[in-house]
Amino acid sequence: MVITTCDNEGMKLGEKIRKLRERKGLSQKELADLVGITQQAIASWESGKKKPRYDKLQRLAEIFKVPISYFLEEEKPKWDKNAEYLKSKIIPIAIYGEAQAGSFGGYTYPTPEEYFPTPEAMIKGLPPGRVFWIRVEGESMKPLFQPGDLVLVADPSYYEVKEGAPVVVLNGDGELTVKYYHHDTKNKVVVLEPANPAYKPIVIPEKELYTGEYLFFPVIAHTKLF
Repeated sequence: MVITTCDNEGMKLGEKIRKLRERKGLSQKELADLVGITQQAIASWESGKKKPRYDKLQRLAEIFKVPISYFLEEEKPKWDKNAEYLKSKIIPIAIYGEAQAGSFGGYTYPTPEEYFPTPEAMIKGLPPGRVFWIRVEGESMKPLFQPGDLVLVADPSYYEVKEGAPVVVLNGDGELTVKYYHHDTKNKVVVLEPANPAYKPIVIPEKELYTGEYLFFPVIAHTKLF
């Protein structure tokens, strides 16, 4: 059985903040006081007009006693093998390596290891040569990704890396990891955040982003194999 998820938006960040606040019995003003911001800022987060900075997400996670990954992961619609995406033309897309979920340590292949039959609609109109599959290993991205799952990634020059979204990161040693992406402009770092709170984030100084040491490939789809 194959179940796929794509990066269609489900529950928004603002909805999650509002539901947690209401569950805790807090007004917007009371939550604002706990975070150290204005009521207007809380209102703008909940309406989706603005998004909290990474440090504010950390504070919200402390207040609501949830892992920060709760705010990073959006609920996404799913399709099985008989559903919408698999009605489209099936094309072979290369599996080019393995990404460790815990830390850098995965690897890439100089030539494709194999090809995975992929619904053409899943690649979002991108050239087939600019997308490829990576196999996930390790448990730091559970429950979002399980060991053995495949993630479909895109060439970042064709598809933008999104704040708070999962990415596969390639370092200068040819090693891969998969994490949530956060660019913390206040502290001038990129934080690669695991979904599993048992694991620590990877922090990359902003200055290293301009050396070519790291490449960030946005995850545009995800396939679970059962």
